[in-house]
Amino acid sequence: MITIAHISDLHFGREQAEMIGELIKSLAKINPHRVIVSGDITQRARKSEFISACNFLNSLPWPKLIISGNHDVPAFNLFDRFINPWRKWQRYTGYELEPVRKELGYIAIGVNTARRSGALFDWSRGRINEDQTDTIAKHLRTADPDSLRLVVAHHPFWLPEKYKNRRVVGGRDKALSAMKQSGVDIILGGHVHSAYTKIMDGIIICHAGSAISDRLDMDSSNSFEVIQGNRRAFSITTHAWQGKGFATAKKRFFKRSSGAWQETPAQHNNSA
Repeated sequence: MITIAHISDLHFGREQAEMIGELIKSLAKINPHRVIVSGDITQRARKSEFISACNFLNSLPWPKLIISGNHDVPAFNLFDRFINPWRKWQRYTGYELEPVRKELGYIAIGVNTARRSGALFDWSRGRINEDQTDTIAKHLRTADPDSLRLVVAHHPFWLPEKYKNRRVVGGRDKALSAMKQSGVDIILGGHVHSAYTKIMDGIIICHAGSAISDRLDMDSSNSFEVIQGNRRAFSITTHAWQGKGFATAKKRFFKRSSGAWQETPAQHNNSA
Protein backbone atom coordinates (compact mmCIF):
# COMPACT_ATOMS: atom_id res chain seq x y z
CA MET A 1 0.00 0.00 0.00
CA ILE A 2 1.34 3.42 -0.96
CA THR A 3 0.72 6.68 0.88
CA ILE A 4 0.80 10.00 -0.99
CA ALA A 5 0.37 13.35 0.78
CA HIS A 6 -1.04 16.01 -1.53
CA ILE A 7 -0.58 19.66 -0.51
CA SER A 8 -1.21 22.77 -2.57
CA ASP A 9 -1.30 26.56 -2.75
CA LEU A 10 1.24 27.37 -0.04
CA HIS A 11 1.37 31.01 -1.19
CA PHE A 12 4.47 32.01 0.73
CA GLY A 13 4.09 35.72 1.21
CA ARG A 14 0.59 35.04 2.58
CA GLU A 15 1.48 32.04 4.74
CA GLN A 16 0.19 31.58 8.30
CA ALA A 17 3.31 30.82 10.30
CA GLU A 18 1.53 28.93 13.07
CA MET A 19 0.34 26.31 10.58
CA ILE A 20 3.73 25.41 9.16
CA GLY A 21 4.96 23.43 12.14
CA GLU A 22 1.60 21.72 12.56
CA LEU A 23 1.58 20.70 8.89
CA ILE A 24 5.03 19.15 9.30
CA LYS A 25 3.87 17.32 12.45
CA SER A 26 0.85 15.92 10.60
CA LEU A 27 2.98 14.78 7.68
CA ALA A 28 5.41 13.11 10.08
CA LYS A 29 2.56 11.08 11.61
CA ILE A 30 1.41 10.02 8.15
CA ASN A 31 4.98 9.37 6.94
CA PRO A 32 4.10 9.38 3.22
CA HIS A 33 6.06 7.68 0.48
CA ARG A 34 5.91 11.00 -1.39
CA VAL A 35 4.67 14.55 -0.88
CA ILE A 36 3.07 16.06 -3.99
CA VAL A 37 2.75 19.85 -4.21
CA SER A 38 0.34 21.05 -6.91
CA GLY A 39 1.51 24.61 -7.48
CA ASP A 40 1.37 28.20 -6.23
CA ILE A 41 4.22 27.90 -3.77
CA THR A 42 4.51 31.72 -3.79
CA GLN A 43 2.09 34.65 -3.71
CA ARG A 44 3.74 37.00 -6.23
CA ALA A 45 6.78 35.06 -7.51
CA ARG A 46 9.13 37.29 -5.53
CA LYS A 47 12.68 36.17 -4.73
CA SER A 48 12.04 36.26 -0.96
CA GLU A 49 8.88 34.16 -1.38
CA PHE A 50 10.67 31.54 -3.45
CA ILE A 51 13.44 31.35 -0.85
CA SER A 52 10.93 30.92 2.00
CA ALA A 53 8.95 28.32 0.07
CA CYS A 54 12.06 26.34 -0.81
CA ASN A 55 13.36 26.48 2.76
CA PHE A 56 10.09 24.90 3.87
CA LEU A 57 9.90 22.34 1.07
CA ASN A 58 13.54 21.35 1.39
CA SER A 59 13.00 20.76 5.12
CA LEU A 60 10.51 17.99 4.37
CA PRO A 61 12.43 14.69 4.59
CA TRP A 62 10.19 12.76 2.20
CA PRO A 63 10.57 12.39 -1.58
CA LYS A 64 8.67 15.17 -3.32
CA LEU A 65 7.12 16.11 -6.64
CA ILE A 66 6.55 19.86 -6.99
CA ILE A 67 4.96 21.76 -9.86
CA SER A 68 4.35 25.46 -10.41
CA GLY A 69 1.08 27.40 -10.51
CA ASN A 70 -0.02 30.69 -11.99
CA HIS A 71 1.16 32.63 -8.90
CA ASP A 72 4.69 31.34 -9.51
CA VAL A 73 4.87 33.45 -12.68
CA PRO A 74 5.79 37.17 -12.25
CA ALA A 75 2.62 39.27 -12.09
CA PHE A 76 4.01 42.81 -12.38
CA ASN A 77 7.33 42.46 -14.23
CA LEU A 78 5.85 42.05 -17.70
CA PHE A 79 9.28 41.67 -19.34
CA ASP A 80 10.00 38.61 -17.20
CA ARG A 81 6.47 37.31 -17.60
CA PHE A 82 6.52 37.35 -21.41
CA ILE A 83 10.20 36.76 -22.16
CA ASN A 84 11.18 34.23 -19.48
CA PRO A 85 8.27 33.47 -17.13
CA TRP A 86 10.08 30.55 -15.42
CA ARG A 87 13.40 32.31 -14.79
CA LYS A 88 12.82 32.78 -11.06
CA TRP A 89 11.34 29.30 -10.67
CA GLN A 90 14.39 27.75 -12.24
CA ARG A 91 16.90 30.04 -10.52
CA TYR A 92 15.56 29.87 -6.97
CA THR A 93 13.97 26.41 -6.81
CA GLY A 94 15.84 24.22 -9.26
CA TYR A 95 12.65 22.17 -9.61
CA GLU A 96 11.65 20.73 -12.97
CA LEU A 97 8.58 22.24 -14.59
CA GLU A 98 7.14 18.86 -15.53
CA PRO A 99 8.67 16.23 -13.25
CA VAL A 100 7.96 12.50 -13.53
CA ARG A 101 8.51 10.05 -10.69
CA LYS A 102 8.23 6.27 -11.05
CA GLU A 103 8.37 4.19 -7.90
CA LEU A 104 7.17 0.77 -6.86
CA GLY A 105 3.37 0.92 -6.89
CA TYR A 106 2.83 4.29 -8.60
CA ILE A 107 3.85 6.79 -11.26
CA ALA A 108 3.29 10.54 -10.81
CA ILE A 109 3.48 12.91 -13.78
CA GLY A 110 3.62 16.68 -13.33
CA VAL A 111 2.03 18.94 -15.97
CA ASN A 112 2.62 22.69 -16.12
CA THR A 113 -0.80 24.23 -16.83
CA ALA A 114 0.21 27.81 -15.97
CA ARG A 115 0.65 30.17 -18.94
CA ARG A 116 2.34 33.54 -19.41
CA SER A 117 -0.84 34.96 -20.96
CA GLY A 118 -4.20 33.95 -22.35
CA ALA A 119 -6.90 34.99 -24.81
CA LEU A 120 -8.66 36.86 -22.01
CA PHE A 121 -7.04 39.26 -19.55
CA ASP A 122 -7.55 36.75 -16.72
CA TRP A 123 -4.04 35.30 -16.83
CA SER A 124 -4.71 33.14 -13.79
CA ARG A 125 -6.39 30.62 -16.06
CA GLY A 126 -4.49 27.54 -17.14
CA ARG A 127 -4.31 25.31 -20.17
CA ILE A 128 -3.21 21.82 -21.13
CA ASN A 129 -2.23 21.11 -24.72
CA GLU A 130 -1.94 18.08 -26.99
CA ASP A 131 1.84 17.82 -26.63
CA GLN A 132 1.43 17.54 -22.87
CA THR A 133 -1.20 14.81 -23.09
CA ASP A 134 0.97 12.96 -25.62
CA THR A 135 3.85 13.12 -23.14
CA ILE A 136 1.63 11.70 -20.40
CA ALA A 137 0.66 8.82 -22.68
CA LYS A 138 4.31 8.19 -23.55
CA HIS A 139 5.29 7.88 -19.90
CA LEU A 140 2.35 5.61 -19.11
CA ARG A 141 3.11 3.22 -21.97
CA THR A 142 6.24 2.13 -20.08
CA ALA A 143 4.64 2.11 -16.62
CA ASP A 144 3.89 -1.05 -14.67
CA PRO A 145 0.21 -1.85 -15.37
CA ASP A 146 -0.36 -2.37 -11.64
CA SER A 147 1.05 1.05 -10.73
CA LEU A 148 -1.37 3.76 -9.61
CA ARG A 149 -1.25 6.47 -12.28
CA LEU A 150 -1.35 10.05 -11.03
CA VAL A 151 -1.26 13.28 -13.03
CA VAL A 152 -0.53 16.51 -11.15
CA ALA A 153 -1.81 19.77 -12.68
CA HIS A 154 -2.43 23.03 -10.84
CA HIS A 155 -5.64 24.08 -12.61
CA PRO A 156 -9.01 22.33 -12.17
CA PHE A 157 -10.47 19.71 -14.50
CA TRP A 158 -13.79 20.00 -12.65
CA LEU A 159 -15.28 22.69 -10.41
CA PRO A 160 -18.06 22.67 -7.81
CA GLU A 161 -21.01 24.89 -8.67
CA LYS A 162 -19.90 27.77 -6.42
CA TYR A 163 -16.58 28.02 -8.30
CA LYS A 164 -17.95 27.81 -11.86
CA ASN A 165 -16.86 31.39 -12.55
CA ARG A 166 -13.24 30.30 -12.17
CA ARG A 167 -13.48 28.09 -15.28
CA VAL A 168 -11.83 24.71 -15.78
CA VAL A 169 -8.43 24.32 -17.42
CA GLY A 170 -8.39 25.10 -21.13
CA GLY A 171 -8.30 22.01 -23.33
CA ARG A 172 -9.95 19.97 -20.57
CA ASP A 173 -12.24 17.78 -22.68
CA LYS A 174 -9.59 16.60 -25.15
CA ALA A 175 -7.11 16.08 -22.35
CA LEU A 176 -9.55 14.03 -20.26
CA SER A 177 -10.36 11.82 -23.23
CA ALA A 178 -6.67 11.25 -23.93
CA MET A 179 -5.89 10.56 -20.29
CA LYS A 180 -8.70 8.03 -20.07
CA GLN A 181 -7.20 6.22 -23.06
CA SER A 182 -3.82 6.29 -21.30
CA GLY A 183 -5.26 4.77 -18.13
CA VAL A 184 -4.83 7.75 -15.80
CA ASP A 185 -6.37 7.02 -12.40
CA ILE A 186 -6.21 10.34 -10.51
CA ILE A 187 -5.69 13.99 -11.43
CA LEU A 188 -4.42 16.02 -8.47
CA GLY A 189 -4.78 19.80 -8.44
CA GLY A 190 -5.28 22.99 -6.48
CA HIS A 191 -5.88 26.61 -7.55
CA VAL A 192 -9.32 27.28 -6.00
CA HIS A 193 -8.22 26.72 -2.37
CA SER A 194 -11.00 24.23 -1.71
CA ALA A 195 -10.82 20.49 -1.04
CA TYR A 196 -13.06 18.30 -3.19
CA THR A 197 -13.11 15.00 -5.09
CA LYS A 198 -15.14 14.15 -8.19
CA ILE A 199 -15.24 11.17 -10.56
CA MET A 200 -15.40 12.22 -14.22
CA ASP A 201 -15.67 9.55 -16.88
CA GLY A 202 -14.01 7.01 -14.59
CA ILE A 203 -11.08 9.27 -13.58
CA ILE A 204 -10.86 10.71 -10.06
CA ILE A 205 -10.24 14.45 -9.83
CA CYS A 206 -8.93 15.39 -6.40
CA HIS A 207 -8.19 18.97 -5.34
CA ALA A 208 -6.45 20.04 -2.17
CA GLY A 209 -7.27 23.29 -0.42
CA SER A 210 -4.64 25.85 0.51
CA ALA A 211 -2.40 24.15 3.07
CA ILE A 212 -1.14 27.16 5.03
CA SER A 213 -2.12 30.47 3.40
CA ASP A 214 -4.73 32.99 4.56
CA ARG A 215 -6.25 33.15 1.07
CA LEU A 216 -9.53 31.39 1.86
CA ASP A 217 -13.19 32.07 1.36
CA MET A 218 -15.66 31.82 4.24
CA ASP A 219 -16.70 28.26 3.35
CA SER A 220 -13.20 26.76 3.21
CA SER A 221 -10.51 25.84 5.69
CA ASN A 222 -6.83 25.10 5.24
CA SER A 223 -6.38 21.46 4.30
CA PHE A 224 -4.40 18.76 2.55
CA GLU A 225 -5.19 15.31 1.16
CA VAL A 226 -3.78 11.83 1.74
CA ILE A 227 -4.17 9.02 -0.81
CA GLN A 228 -3.62 5.49 0.53
CA GLY A 229 -3.94 2.22 -1.34
CA ASN A 230 -3.10 0.81 -4.75
CA ARG A 231 -4.48 0.59 -8.27
CA ARG A 232 -7.27 -1.72 -7.18
CA ALA A 233 -8.63 0.34 -4.28
CA PHE A 234 -7.65 3.36 -2.23
CA SER A 235 -8.92 6.02 0.15
CA ILE A 236 -8.70 9.81 -0.01
CA THR A 237 -8.63 11.53 3.38
CA THR A 238 -9.02 15.28 3.84
CA HIS A 239 -7.04 16.68 6.76
CA ALA A 240 -8.39 20.13 7.69
CA TRP A 241 -7.21 22.84 10.08
CA GLN A 242 -9.25 22.74 13.25
CA GLY A 243 -7.97 25.62 15.34
CA LYS A 244 -4.77 24.16 16.77
CA GLY A 245 -3.79 21.54 14.25
CA PHE A 246 -4.82 19.41 11.30
CA ALA A 247 -7.28 16.54 11.84
CA THR A 248 -9.27 14.15 9.68
CA ALA A 249 -12.33 15.90 8.27
CA LYS A 250 -13.51 13.41 5.64
CA LYS A 251 -12.51 10.01 4.24
CA ARG A 252 -13.78 8.49 1.01
CA PHE A 253 -13.12 5.10 -0.56
CA PHE A 254 -12.76 4.09 -4.21
CA LYS A 255 -12.47 0.85 -6.16
CA ARG A 256 -11.48 0.23 -9.76
CA SER A 257 -13.88 -1.84 -11.82
CA SER A 258 -13.69 -2.47 -15.59
CA GLY A 259 -11.06 0.23 -15.97
CA ALA A 260 -13.08 2.94 -14.19
CA TRP A 261 -13.15 4.19 -10.62
CA GLN A 262 -16.24 4.08 -8.43
CA GLU A 263 -16.83 5.35 -4.92
CA THR A 264 -17.66 2.62 -2.41
CA PRO A 265 -18.84 2.48 1.20
CA ALA A 266 -16.08 1.99 3.76
CA GLN A 267 -17.16 -1.54 4.65
CA HIS A 268 -16.71 -2.65 1.03
CA ASN A 269 -13.17 -1.34 0.69
CA ASN A 270 -9.94 -2.98 1.80
CA SER A 271 -7.45 -0.36 0.62
CA ALA A 272 -6.59 1.28 3.93
